[in-house]
Amino acid sequence: MQDLSGRIILITGAAGGIGAATARALAGAGAHSVLVDREGLALDTLAAELGAAATAFPSDVTSEPEMARMAAETLAAHGRIDGLITAAGILRTGGQPRPLADTSYEEWRTIINVNLTGTFLANRAVLPAMLAQRQGDIINISSTSGRQGRAFDGPYSASKFGIIGLSESLAEEVQRDGVRVQTLLPDAVDTGLWGQSGTVALKPRAMLAPDRVAAFILYLLGLPRDTFLLNAVIAPVPQRGRRG
Repeated sequence: MQDLSGRIILITGAAGGIGAATARALAGAGAHSVLVDREGLALDTLAAELGAAATAFPSDVTSEPEMARMAAETLAAHGRIDGLITAAGILRTGGQPRPLADTSYEEWRTIINVNLTGTFLANRAVLPAMLAQRQGDIINISSTSGRQGRAFDGPYSASKFGIIGLSESLAEEVQRDGVRVQTLLPDAVDTGLWGQSGTVALKPRAMLAPDRVAAFILYLLGLPRDTFLLNAVIAPVPQRGRRG
């Protein structure tokens, strides 16, 4: 277990899935998490579970003012921002995967706004504090769909490719200022994201548990300051005896 005692870490998409699992792991490592999500009830439940190790901050990652307020209020309350984990994301706006020709502009805009613009806004919001401290960790969650596009999920793949490009650019900008930017590309993870598909038959046979991804996030946070991993893939081992 990494010792992250006293670190102040913001987590977007914290109400469930990878975000919630990461908050629990951080609590076990001694960090304090600021839980960011628009699902206020689930967020409050998680904050109550974690007690003094977490603070709930209900907000929408697609809102520029709310992301700015998130950073400002965290800084006012704790005096520093040590890390940001961007786990907020959506796969689809409902229903089955569909060809690009049948994808509405509204669906495209919603997925890009949550996944890519939300990542941009959260990153930009914490940077002034981290640059002033000359220290900070940003871990942006992309996907294996961000390095190889998936048929019938064009908006999602495009958003995840965008996160990789944004992270690579930012990593090069700020690495000499003490801010470390890392990108994690999980393969299929067993979260509520799959409920945005029309049928459970679309779920892959082998999936990662969210706590496996959370453990790797803690590993990234605990790397020596002169080391970073960019675009690290984490994937499940296929079940024994099953092929294809």
